[in-house]
Amino acid sequence: MKTKTTVGPARIWLALIVALALTAAASAGWAASAPDFTLKAVQDGKDYSLSQFKGKVVLLNFFTFFCGPCRQEMPHLSQIDQELKGQGFQTLGIALSSTPEQLKQLISQLGLKYPVLEGNDAVSKAYGGIELVPMTFIIDKQGNIAQKILGARSKEEFVKMIKPLL
Repeated sequence: MKTKTTVGPARIWLALIVALALTAAASAGWAASAPDFTLKAVQDGKDYSLSQFKGKVVLLNFFTFFCGPCRQEMPHLSQIDQELKGQGFQTLGIALSSTPEQLKQLISQLGLKYPVLEGNDAVSKAYGGIELVPMTFIIDKQGNIAQKILGARSKEEFVKMIKPLL
């Protein structure tokens, strides 16, 4: 008499659980090194590289000119940048699918104080192919991605993620 066993389905479930755990670990940014880049700032035309901020906590915020939630969170990012700058913190905005004229208008409208950089396909691809914005990465002092955040967040939520890294 043959008996049925659940070893096959149990192995599939175990493999699925392991895959989900690994995906969660990767999206949490565990020891993932942040890709370096050099991009031009809209405000002053100066080149900025991520590597120049090694030793600081960096918030990278990918956005587009037409993104409403991006516009809502950006003044908060500017406030955080000003409040934590003296503690080894830097905010960098990376604009995708936006013209320099649009960006200058946005910077003026929102009173942004942090560098807003002209992004490109290469930097988008380096960070996993940014397809939805806002997408924010918080990078620790060692240059590793500590947080990957899809969607807008409040000032308080960002500060809660940043403070332990300072």
